[in-house]
Amino acid sequence: MNEIIKKNGIKFGIIIGLLAIVFEVIKYLGGLAIYKMPVVGLVIGLVYWIIRIYQSSVIKKEFNNIISLKEVFTALLISTTLGILISILFNFVFYNFIVAEFKPELNDFMNSSMVELFKIMGRETNEIKELAENDNFSIINLGKSGVFSILFSSFFNLILAAIFKNKSKDQF
Repeated sequence: MNEIIKKNGIKFGIIIGLLAIVFEVIKYLGGLAIYKMPVVGLVIGLVYWIIRIYQSSVIKKEFNNIISLKEVFTALLISTTLGILISILFNFVFYNFIVAEFKPELNDFMNSSMVELFKIMGRETNEIKELAENDNFSIINLGKSGVFSILFSSFFNLILAAIFKNKSKDQF
C-alpha cells in the first residue's frame, strides 16, 4: 500500500476519532436533552463530511492532482475505520466505567426511541420486547453499530472518491 495513502488515512482517522470523543463529551455535558435534538446529529454529520471532503482534496494534492478512485477510497476507508474504532473504544469505556450512572438513562432513551420506530414499522412484539432490553453500550452492540457505520460511510466514501479521482492519460 502506498505510504501517502496510509499516512493520510491514519492522520485523518485520528482526527475523526478525537472529534468523536469531543462530540460525545459535549453531548454528555449537555445532558439528555442534547441527545434528543436531531439537529445535533445533523451538525455532527455535516462536520464529519466537511472533514472527508477536505481529506479528499488533501490527498489529491499529495498525489499532484493525479489520483485514482481506488487511492482516494482507500484513504477514506482507512480513516473511517480508524475513527470509528476509536469512537467505539471510547464509548465503551466512557459509558460503562466513567459515567456509568448516566448509562441507564441514555440507554432507556435510545431503546424507547427504537421501540417507537419499530412499532411504526409494524414489527413483531417479540422483536420490540427484545429491543427494549438492549444494552446499547455493550462491546458487541457497539461493534455491530460500528460495522454498520463503516458500511454506510463506505457508500458515501465511494461517491467522494468518484468526485475527486482523475482520469489518467491512458483513459482519454
